Amino acid sequence: MTVTDQALAARTRAKPRPKPQGVTHVVERGQTLFRISQAYGVAVAALAEANQLKPSSPLKIGQRLFVPGAKAVKKVEPYRPLTTDERASLEESLRVPMTKPPPPLPVPPPPRPHVKTDAEFQWPLVGPINSPFGPRWGKFHAGIDIGSPHYQEVAAAADGEVIYAHDTAGPLGKAVVLQHGRGMRSVYAHLSVVIAHEGDTVRQGQAIGGVGDTGRTTGPHLHFEVRKNGAPLNPEDYLPATIDELVRDLTTSSR
Repeated sequence: MTVTDQALAARTRAKPRPKPQGVTHVVERGQTLFRISQAYGVAVAALAEANQLKPSSPLKIGQRLFVPGAKAVKKVEPYRPLTTDERASLEESLRVPMTKPPPPLPVPPPPRPHVKTDAEFQWPLVGPINSPFGPRWGKFHAGIDIGSPHYQEVAAAADGEVIYAHDTAGPLGKAVVLQHGRGMRSVYAHLSVVIAHEGDTVRQGQAIGGVGDTGRTTGPHLHFEVRKNGAPLNPEDYLPATIDELVRDLTTSSR
């Protein structure tokens, strides 16, 4: 090899990868992966991948976690289970169907997202909407019903914390409720099986149960709700538009 070849080889030799940017967070009592992700504004999946963890992995006091992209260590609120009164209030809201529409939002919902990356939530499963949000049979349907066969996997619509995973002993049957940021919650009901556990951190897209017909139903489907500070919202306002909707919009705009 000539001197020129050696010099060229030295210049083209792979450079060492730059050290990833971020901070080290030392876990304190009661802190969970979800609470840490919320404090730093980092997705649970990114935090878990950076530390080779499963989202539901219990953290240990003193454990050091690398938070990618963070510039400073932040305060993290510890997890706490629902109080007796909070749990009773939540269970009542799951058992008793609404008879009147919820009060209007002080701030209108954002424009309907067109693609997944624009949406706050993702669809918990793929299927037709058999019953939309709104008045139904003289009452108010506080969510949407998504048609699906038995045992189809139901996924978390967003990163969250499992605050309820139980049989409601009411019309919604077996249900899971996730707590998200900014007072947002999501509800998944009529489940055949619940695989999430209260206190777990779940990432967006992670399986939490299976479609069923528990409770009062006319067949297997998923009842899905989005709530903010306890008030039900139209889930479709927070989910990406479906292919059918996009095609319909394009057809309408081209006329």
